[in-house]
Amino acid sequence: MLFSGDIGPALLPPGEDGLFVENFDKHIRHAEGFHRRWMGSNDTKRRWCERVSQLDIDMLCPQHGAIYRGADVQRFINWFDNLQVGIVSA
Repeated sequence: MLFSGDIGPALLPPGEDGLFVENFDKHIRHAEGFHRRWMGSNDTKRRWCERVSQLDIDMLCPQHGAIYRGADVQRFINWFDNLQVGIVSA
């Protein structure tokens, strides 16, 4: 288990909450805005993704929201690694 703090939560509509992520594609749409808004650095995010990709994680447990488990753990890490966050300089 990896307790990931503010990495991984999704702002779900009422009635769509649950203990586990059951449909990754549907769930992750609700995570994008939060992560774009609150993650300040692409470099730091990528280093986090590189480190946790080396671990054997059965469940990724954000501080708030549903738990990613099984194949959805690596799916989340890959999604997060590719997400552009923070301030982008021109």
